[in-house]
Amino acid sequence: MINLTHDKRSPDLKAKDVLKKYWGYSDFRPNQIPIIESIINGFDTLALLPTGGGKSICYQVPGMVREGMCLVVSPLIALMQDQVEGLKKNGLRAQAITSDMSRKEIDIALDNAQFEQLDFLYVSPERLKTDLFKVRFRNMKISLIAVDESHCISEWGHDFRPPYRDIWELREIHPNVPIIALTATATERVRKDISEDLKLKSPNYFEGSFLRENLSYEFYEVQNKLQHIIKTCEIFRGKSGVVYCQTRKDTKDVTKALIASGFSAATYHGGLDGETRKNKLSAWLKNDIRIMVATNAFGMGIDKPDVRFVLHYELPTNIEAYYQEAGRSGRDGASSRNIGFYEHGDLDKMKKKELDRFPPIDSIKTVYRALCNHLRIAIGSGARESYPLELKTFLTKYSLDPTLTYNSLKILEMNGTLIFNESVFHKTKLKFSISNTGLYSFQIKNPTYDPLITLLSRSYPGIFSSFWEIDDYKLLQRLKISKSELIKQLQYLEKQGLLDINWQSDLPQVYFQHERLPDDYLTISPDVYQRRKEIVLQKLDAMIQLIQRPLCRSVQIMHYFGQESEKCGKCDVCLGESRSNYTTEELIDAIQEILKKKSLTLDELLNELHLQKNQRIIQALNFLVDEGIIVANGNTFTSVSS
Repeated sequence: MINLTHDKRSPDLKAKDVLKKYWGYSDFRPNQIPIIESIINGFDTLALLPTGGGKSICYQVPGMVREGMCLVVSPLIALMQDQVEGLKKNGLRAQAITSDMSRKEIDIALDNAQFEQLDFLYVSPERLKTDLFKVRFRNMKISLIAVDESHCISEWGHDFRPPYRDIWELREIHPNVPIIALTATATERVRKDISEDLKLKSPNYFEGSFLRENLSYEFYEVQNKLQHIIKTCEIFRGKSGVVYCQTRKDTKDVTKALIASGFSAATYHGGLDGETRKNKLSAWLKNDIRIMVATNAFGMGIDKPDVRFVLHYELPTNIEAYYQEAGRSGRDGASSRNIGFYEHGDLDKMKKKELDRFPPIDSIKTVYRALCNHLRIAIGSGARESYPLELKTFLTKYSLDPTLTYNSLKILEMNGTLIFNESVFHKTKLKFSISNTGLYSFQIKNPTYDPLITLLSRSYPGIFSSFWEIDDYKLLQRLKISKSELIKQLQYLEKQGLLDINWQSDLPQVYFQHERLPDDYLTISPDVYQRRKEIVLQKLDAMIQLIQRPLCRSVQIMHYFGQESEKCGKCDVCLGESRSNYTTEELIDAIQEILKKKSLTLDELLNELHLQKNQRIIQALNFLVDEGIIVANGNTFTSVSS
């Protein structure tokens, strides 16, 4: 930690020292410098840095320059764990409090934070609401409060999390600690919500450009998406890329097809255990795997510079998610392509999928009641408790539809009733619960367990005060025993009160934010349900317009985020214009003028325009129909003003 009191150099020089010491970089990116200076000097700050802009450095460096511990509010366990692991590798003291931790683990983590044993503490917004956290937070020396993925605070954000709206209460406990809110994607409305709901004090606002001049954004309606995915991968054979799907099943199917066609490809989704995901990511980063076929679980915090293409087998339902996924490509500044494929009917399926996210209220309550019964939670109990959930058993036992159940759990999560973590994987974590003296006495009387106890105490020197993840493989190699024997010995030590153990798990976790309510008492907030439903459908409509409107894709994306740009010259619309006698505007005007004179079929219209049928003409017609300028009756088009 650099001491501001005794170090008379400028904040900029101190920040560079920290950057060099812990991250190995000699200088910041130009857009990071003013953000970092703002925070170091104690100003509330709102930073909008698009994907790949280096957001984490903007709070991590000031967190080390300023005196005290940096508190980071983050929405995802996986993201928190990745950040903590990265900080620890850089020699920094970091810890995350997650819903899969035992009460004792949480208590120790809060002790470490309170007694200045941490540089960074990562927590979820739900954790901030607990009385235990609030009491301990008062006694923590805080340098900075960083709110990551701050768009979650707005109902217009694409990952709305209502507990984000209560983060401002931290300011009442530490009124002089600056807050930095960071996000990669936010419209003007979302930016306004962030500033107001966090109650930022005259914040300094920094916005990076959304323009990625080296990227192309392309959409094509095709008859067979899989064939076009394979053909496109052939163009980029030997290059690094990502293929995004919406379901785990599709990731598996697409991967099989690519491997059968001779490509180096692998599947990545939230259902894989942590070790498998880590190994696959490592192989992709080293180019041992060229193409990652993934759900949106793949991407957070990943910064691979040489990704030449991102393909969408299925398209996201909002522009924010699409922009983030497309932004995984071309971070080295070299030309890269983003191509989305869709078949006839896919856009209607997207709308159905979004509507399915909002099951009937009675169905949501049925799932809640079944869940509590399945986990044997009595009315009035269960508050602040975490339970592993064997989802398949639960669905079968109560004859529940998987999609309806999943969407009901996500509504209950937004409602503040529970937290549903679809895939939480952690290794077995241990802590000795007695002193060295007591442990030695046990070893003398029980020599069978001496090798294990000695190895644990020597391998993990902090195991008497904190929980440590153990490496099963290394322990088995050193002890020369079977895994079943290792588990048996650990279970015995746990039973004897020598060890506190949080056993390895890869099951989804359900964390109840308050006690189980009687059936008639559970209410679903209108903001969470009806209001959110309206917003989701509006965002879907904006995404469909991006796909269907015959306007430069880059111009549309920039406009959506409140910025302007010239035509990119490389998207499918711009390329279509370059190969045509008409610009998009000229084509739309020509169609209007022709149809004002008489109604025409598509073939007759193409004849008048001297064009062949192509995607541009279809997009232009769809645009005019959507705008209410012309109407379609079967295959005949008529001007509204004729």
